Amino acid sequence: MPGYFYCHCCGKRVRKNPRLKIQQNYCGCKRCQQSRKNAWEKQKRKEDPLFKEERNKQKAHWRKERPGHQYQREYRHKHHPYAKTNRQKQLLRNKRASKSAFESYLQKIVKTDALNAGSLIRCGLYKIVPVGTCPGENIVKTDAIILEILAHIGFQKVLVPKTD
Repeated sequence: MPGYFYCHCCGKRVRKNPRLKIQQNYCGCKRCQQSRKNAWEKQKRKEDPLFKEERNKQKAHWRKERPGHQYQREYRHKHHPYAKTNRQKQLLRNKRASKSAFESYLQKIVKTDALNAGSLIRCGLYKIVPVGTCPGENIVKTDAIILEILAHIGFQKVLVPKTD
């Protein structure tokens, strides 16, 4: 009576094939079998340098014969309904992204010690000094340290000698 195993790819409990004499780790579905083949090739490439070199040559030849833009153009031509729906979905994703970026710009930041995307500080030498908060001031992130950054123009001349 055959036992059961859990597929390494999909995680389903599957009945073992009684004809296989080796340990079975993958079920028979197409996706899991492709995963098994990919794992085998990855292990073979690690162990066998000749196999790795030959496989790299094969892939380079395949890419040379089929440039990426040509492949994509052919795929979109052969799968017209997919390409059309993908274009429509991309328009929605672009609208959502621009809308969420605008909304996040308008919203207040809960993390009070976070900086905006734009750099507020210029390059130079600075002194960082801790500053006490006022008793009535609320900070959402309680472990935040509020600092005051003071520019020191005079020190830069001393520390960085001119090279002429």
